[in-house]
Amino acid sequence: MAPDLEAFYATLPSDIYCETINGGLFPAKNARVADKSFRNYLKGAAQQVTEYTGQIFGDSFWSLLETPNFRYDTEPSARASVAIKHLLNEASMRSFIHDLQRAVFIEGKNPNDTEVLADIAVQQGADREGFVTLFNDSKNTIETHKEYMQAKQIGVTGFPAVIYIANNKGYSLATGYSRKDMLINNLLWARKEAGQTPIDINKDLFRKNSATLSCDSNGCSV
Repeated sequence: MAPDLEAFYATLPSDIYCETINGGLFPAKNARVADKSFRNYLKGAAQQVTEYTGQIFGDSFWSLLETPNFRYDTEPSARASVAIKHLLNEASMRSFIHDLQRAVFIEGKNPNDTEVLADIAVQQGADREGFVTLFNDSKNTIETHKEYMQAKQIGVTGFPAVIYIANNKGYSLATGYSRKDMLINNLLWARKEAGQTPIDINKDLFRKNSATLSCDSNGCSV
């Protein structure tokens, strides 16, 4: 979803604030043992992702899942992304998540390995020692769990999800993969439902910088 989502973010009016939070797919005690049944489940999900986006999952990822006693635990990745958001900023957090997904799903790196997470954090510009310290801090774990609760409270039922919040009410723009044009249409619908001023698509959404937006299967750059 990254290319379309980043393209959508890049063309939003400046008065719309974007924040990425973790929903808690399979965290900690809910982590899944990567047995044959779970691997088959992931293969089905991966096939859908490839059909929708063209993005593939590397052989190394499937080999990782076959590692004896490997647990598919999304908590370390979530804690790492929250640490990056605090150390750097929202954009760096999204970049970290994108690079981590590539490292795991294409290169087959272990997302439960602190060193793997630290390597990617450094690529975003974070200090390695500072990242590891915050990553292991109990306060960072608490902040991560607060994000899980927030996602649940605003009605997230699938991943990835895009929710537009207005007047303390959430409007679902996407659950799972959505193209940029679908996200824009759903945003227009949400603003209308919320009784907000309509957006002029040509004037407000497609600003000059969108003309220089370059997207491919690896992501977008502005």
